[in-house]
Amino acid sequence: MDRTPSGTPPDEPPHAPAVTRQSSNEVPRLALENVYEKLAVNPDRTMRFVARDGGTVVRTAGEMHADVVALIDELRSCGLGAGDPVGVLGPNTYEWVLADLALLALRCVPVAVSLDRMTTSEAVAAALERYGLVAALVTGLPALRESTPPGVAVLERRPVALHPIPRAPSGLRPEVATVVFSSGTAGTKKGLMLTDEGIMNTIRVSAQAWQVRADDDILVVLPFSNFQQRYLMYLAIWAGCSATVVAPERMFLMLRTLAPTIVLGPPSFFELTYNRVLAAQGRARLPHRVAAILHAGLPDRLTRPLRARLGRRWTAMYGPRVRLMLTGSAPVQPRMVQVFQQLGAPLHEIYGSTESGWIACNLPGRSRVGAAGRPVAGVAVEIAEDGEVLVLVDRPQAVGYVLEGTETQRDVFLPDGRIATGDLGTVDRAGFLRLTGRKKNVIITRSGVKINPETLETAIETGCPVTKAVVMSRAGDGRLTCVAFLDEDAGWDDRVAEVQAHVDRTNRAGEASHRIAEVVFRRSSELSVESGLLTRNLKVDRQAVARTLLDAAGSR
Repeated sequence: MDRTPSGTPPDEPPHAPAVTRQSSNEVPRLALENVYEKLAVNPDRTMRFVARDGGTVVRTAGEMHADVVALIDELRSCGLGAGDPVGVLGPNTYEWVLADLALLALRCVPVAVSLDRMTTSEAVAAALERYGLVAALVTGLPALRESTPPGVAVLERRPVALHPIPRAPSGLRPEVATVVFSSGTAGTKKGLMLTDEGIMNTIRVSAQAWQVRADDDILVVLPFSNFQQRYLMYLAIWAGCSATVVAPERMFLMLRTLAPTIVLGPPSFFELTYNRVLAAQGRARLPHRVAAILHAGLPDRLTRPLRARLGRRWTAMYGPRVRLMLTGSAPVQPRMVQVFQQLGAPLHEIYGSTESGWIACNLPGRSRVGAAGRPVAGVAVEIAEDGEVLVLVDRPQAVGYVLEGTETQRDVFLPDGRIATGDLGTVDRAGFLRLTGRKKNVIITRSGVKINPETLETAIETGCPVTKAVVMSRAGDGRLTCVAFLDEDAGWDDRVAEVQAHVDRTNRAGEASHRIAEVVFRRSSELSVESGLLTRNLKVDRQAVARTLLDAAGSR
């Protein structure tokens, strides 16, 4: 196996008792339950919450601290305490964050339940029973204000009043701080037990690697049921900076005004800009061509300010203050990262999982296009014989599965302490990890040839004007079909012809087993969470694409 050594983690700060406020000569314990206390340390920081309808809530960190303390008292008076599993459910709101921080401070175990279709009182009651929750705190769900099941409190009604449901002991390990749901490394829904130590390690690694400063403003867009978004809030609070939470529908409309400094998100956050650059013609494309020449011929630090000015017509949509753009969680087009960097925009690929925390990252000054980065401190990466990426983490974020997906526990959390990521990759001589696809997506032909569809998709997306390419075997026989999503703001017929010509050229140059037999063209507007083709984390759902698009195309 190939192996890259881990970095050297910095010394841990000394520990002190939790929950209670510390005197000025004591050092706070590095624990998640104390994070809300940092709000009082930096009371002038700003926390903004922009809803789908544009309604905005703005609170100082000091005001937020007072609200968390009040909610802690209310929940304690309801009988909630250490070890109680309590659901938190609803769209991203100010109240969601208050509930999460208050539960952590009480050493309850917040269970972040995904909305999905749980917008009725019956669905919420069923979730309480299914997951063995003693209570649930809901926000932003008008239907529950009229009919509230037992054990459920609506956070828009204060003070909170509920009667916890008696349950048998949850069976959660004592070090578990929260339970989250994710697709997991095996690709199916999992309930993950995250630990205090693992989460705080992720926060510390991020704060140091990204050099988070007091004047930073961290952007949060995806649902809080996605743990990465919760952790970004913890990071902002712990590091003493501001945070902006904005609904995805409002993101691009308001980023110029909101002006975040750190933007972390899936590739779809950046593909719109990339596609606009590629679509520019003639004189409109000239600034990019000049920036690309400067980027290739002169040191980056000398030309970056000029390249940033040349690229402003495209990158200004992210706001005037952004200093760090990070993307991952789905396949990243190397060409997209290259274009952003040519335009002086600080876009870098990173890699992690809910099970392990951050695994590898690129950063300004040590970045390689096409790679996920070098391993972060405390992480060692190995490549198994079948190409799967295995990681050994000093302080893994999760300790196992619970409630959902426990049958795959042994396949992911290996007996020797390593975590199987389900991703395929290689490590180059400089120690950079390159991801080549998902193990579960490998297509096997009738002759036994293994095909990695992500490699073919990257080649198509890099070589022609495609928003997204999805390669699969419709009948499971190894015969390849590509679903090509195209923008509608340019000549449709011309784009179809250009993509088909590129696929034909690639077929002629490649091996017979890797040739794409058919291309199905669809409009990019179909790629949305509402259509079901994107997951709530804005990843392409391959099964949904095959079910709703390929099957429909085949039936015509």
